Amino acid sequence: MKNKLLIIEELAIEKKLRKKPLLIPLFTLFFSTLLLIAIWYCMSLYEKGFLWAFIPAAFCTHSFLILTVHDGSHKTITKTKFDRFIVNFSSALVFLPFYGEHYRKYHLIHHGYTNTDLDPLASPKSQKIYQKNRFLYIFLESVPVLYTFYLIFDFNKRESTQKVNNTLKINKIYFALSICISVIWFFIIDPPIYFVLLTLLFLNIISAVRSWCEHMGTSLEHKTNTYWFPMGFGIGNHHIHHEHPNLSWLTLTIGLLKREKNSNPIKTLKGIFFDKAFTFYKIK
Repeated sequence: MKNKLLIIEELAIEKKLRKKPLLIPLFTLFFSTLLLIAIWYCMSLYEKGFLWAFIPAAFCTHSFLILTVHDGSHKTITKTKFDRFIVNFSSALVFLPFYGEHYRKYHLIHHGYTNTDLDPLASPKSQKIYQKNRFLYIFLESVPVLYTFYLIFDFNKRESTQKVNNTLKINKIYFALSICISVIWFFIIDPPIYFVLLTLLFLNIISAVRSWCEHMGTSLEHKTNTYWFPMGFGIGNHHIHHEHPNLSWLTLTIGLLKREKNSNPIKTLKGIFFDKAFTFYKIK
């Protein structure tokens, strides 16, 4: 009963915020700009010899992608088709031009088929690797790009996924535009290549841990978790996000303050490394 009341409260918060159409887009622009400035500052620190600066840069990049690419994929920023441009433009600014369109497609499929064999984030292949050799799974999830591309390839070639796979298409124009923006932006700011690579490497690890926080645990009656995550901008309000994916990050952030949390990165890491009962949630 309490959870239902909280859901109603969050729907009311979103309705109130949307009465001012520019409020959420402007908040998103403000915080995403601050995060880009923070990434630039970390880059300048790295150039001055503070080699650890890629760590906060990765956290800032992760938050930036939540605000722009994640929420843009759900059209919860402007509520218009312009959100798709935001998705691709934003991913290009952090040198992930291939990320925007592909993330949008497979993330929306994930929402439609959460915890099933058609869920790209919990594919039978990943679960099989996890069950056979948990540490191999952790290693593969921590390696940027290669394992993700392998999972996408495996998802696309499976006969059972063809119908859902054809529902959402990669927009080649946006994809090409994103690549062009990334290349131009790279030559404009001329970032240290090792700073970029280390930031993206650590970003991938952060994203993997966050994914484990969301859909893994020992409470197998759950569909997903409600959890705390550093600089998460409401992403931890994940159960409500799956119930109502049209809610903005701002509403989810406010709602998360009142929600009881059943997970966090420390608990998740302890579970995945040391608890044999810790596993993927599955639809009963």
